[in-house]
Amino acid sequence: MNHLLQLLRLPKTTKATKKSDVKRAKMSAIAMTKRGKILAFANNRKLYGHKRKFTQHAEEALIAKLHNIKAFKRYNKIIILVVRINRDGVAMAKPCKTCQCMLRKYSVDVFYTSAIGTIIKLK
Repeated sequence: MNHLLQLLRLPKTTKATKKSDVKRAKMSAIAMTKRGKILAFANNRKLYGHKRKFTQHAEEALIAKLHNIKAFKRYNKIIILVVRINRDGVAMAKPCKTCQCMLRKYSVDVFYTSAIGTIIKLK
């Protein structure tokens, strides 16, 4: 849990979250080992398809990055922290139902920021 609290204070976490091109919710997901080694960052972003705009969630982008670096084969336990930042600071970042189902398929512990800035473990 100390690793997660340290991540919230890292300028890199805030910078990654603010890079999101989604105006309504600037979100990022950070993957790390149980010892605190950061494996990957990802943020939500707009995607453009045929006559439609889509939003790729930070959790989806992060899982893709983890597959690319073969993290699920290299590490037994991966911890994911989902962070949302708005103009007032840290905000509620609980993954949507679709992302929750996707994350359950992997052996990861998922944490997210609450509306008051605390860190909650996804059940």
